Amino acid sequence: MDIPTTRLGRWVCGGLVCVIALCPLAYGEDARTRPKRRVVYNDDAQGLAEAPAGKVETFLREFLRREVSPVPITTFCFLAATPDVCTYDSKVGEVYGDRLGKAVGWAPAIRALRAKGTDVLKLVIDELRPRGLEILAAVRMNDTHHRKLDRANPGCPMFAIEHPQYVIKQPDGRTNETALDYSYPEVREHRLAIMRELAEGYDLDGLELNFCRWGKHFPRHQGRQKAPIMTAFMGRVREMLDQAAQKRGRKRLTLGIRVPETIRACWIAGLDPRTWVAKGWIDYLVMSTFNETDPQVRVESFASFARGTRCELLVAMGNMMGGAWQGKPRITGRGVAQFREAYWGMLLTDAEARACAANYYAWGADGISFWNISCNMGTKGKFSSPDQRKRMWSWMNAVVDPERVGQGPRRYHYLPLYKGVSKKRPPARNYAWYGEGMSPLGIAKTQILRFAKDLPGQRQVYHFRMADGRKGEKLRGSMRFAVYHVTPDDCVTVDVNGEVVDPEKIERTALDAEKVGLPGVAFEIALEACPPFRGDNELGIALEAGAARETEPYMEELDILVQER
Repeated sequence: MDIPTTRLGRWVCGGLVCVIALCPLAYGEDARTRPKRRVVYNDDAQGLAEAPAGKVETFLREFLRREVSPVPITTFCFLAATPDVCTYDSKVGEVYGDRLGKAVGWAPAIRALRAKGTDVLKLVIDELRPRGLEILAAVRMNDTHHRKLDRANPGCPMFAIEHPQYVIKQPDGRTNETALDYSYPEVREHRLAIMRELAEGYDLDGLELNFCRWGKHFPRHQGRQKAPIMTAFMGRVREMLDQAAQKRGRKRLTLGIRVPETIRACWIAGLDPRTWVAKGWIDYLVMSTFNETDPQVRVESFASFARGTRCELLVAMGNMMGGAWQGKPRITGRGVAQFREAYWGMLLTDAEARACAANYYAWGADGISFWNISCNMGTKGKFSSPDQRKRMWSWMNAVVDPERVGQGPRRYHYLPLYKGVSKKRPPARNYAWYGEGMSPLGIAKTQILRFAKDLPGQRQVYHFRMADGRKGEKLRGSMRFAVYHVTPDDCVTVDVNGEVVDPEKIERTALDAEKVGLPGVAFEIALEACPPFRGDNELGIALEAGAARETEPYMEELDILVQER
């Protein structure tokens, strides 16, 4: 990719010297030009939660305009159902908060709109349709933020409380499962009725079904064998949408699908998107991580069957990138791009977002779907501030098409995304999966190279995907990583794709243990000195036996900045 000259600033991150772009923000009038490809934005109803009494409609309209004006969105998905609890004035599903005497969460805004003879979906359509946006109702296919069947929790559906026999029986014997099992016809009929109400009763352009909240549709050990049940259900959804389109005089209503990012994870969730695409049922497919933006998503596994069909392939990108680990090393120096001094607190920068998107486009993605952004568009989200919004809008604008991705540095930043997640096993949370280093959707996401004392000199391999350099082009920039619990005097051999890097070309710097929280050595190599890259790469590291160590050395983070040529 050709990269124009840009101003660069240096900062310190966890003991490693890093580089980020200090580019002008790309939002504004030019950013609202409609792109050639689909750009999806998901609104999780944060505006309903924040709307002040007496100003609900005015506040929501301003909130919606704030979301769609700075970034060239084509498709706006508003959370309508979770799937049994609804944010709109449903007659089929349960309206959030209706069964409670007190007004909590979304309920005050929902009731204020109802008193004026309207609801949030009608307001969204009225406000955004004149802007030319495609408007979809988002349906979470099994949201279980609630961890028990509790009448006092407005997010817990009465349908589950009244029919506990439909709750998934997980093989691990957990007692806090609340997701409903699609094996039961009653569950499928109830949820299809809610979707039909949306498709027939509102001037929507279609639905987006989110299978990643929380990837539980059948007992987790029966997903593949029960996938035909979900496929038959998806066929009925498509048939229902076609019937609704005919009634409304429309040619077709859009069906977008959000699924876990690997084929295996789809199977264990009981999903068969390959068949759904082949049958022409869906219009776009989003490969989605659980809640992080990851440069390692294997896009080609879905592109292989989506290419040449009516279905566009998108990859989800969200604001968080560091994963689950809240311990050391201490991460500092990221400015507004962090909210805690740990991996868990890392937020996307322009350069990191460009690198992720560069990988997605290079391996076959048609576009980007923005996830979990709307919670920061008000005043009550974790990252809700004008500076944070400017940062988000900037990286969002940087990735909406491949041309923009190539207009600035790409920082390929690989992190141990689900280190420590096993601490969230039931009953702490009720994720489908909680193995150490594994995402809640069942995907191995964490690489940690451990240099055991009984295997001196053993080559350990860190795998990384990088679009830049895959065609043999020369790169300018730097590769950085740290090995914790070693010293600058230790003998460390480094190779890229099996070719050893000249030790004279490697800069070694002792980490500031007080600042980083861990002792060790930072390694930096100019990309000009690296052996050729090839797309899917290996960083090999071997540590020779040295003095006796109290703690086993390890490496877990790789940071590659590709600058302009």
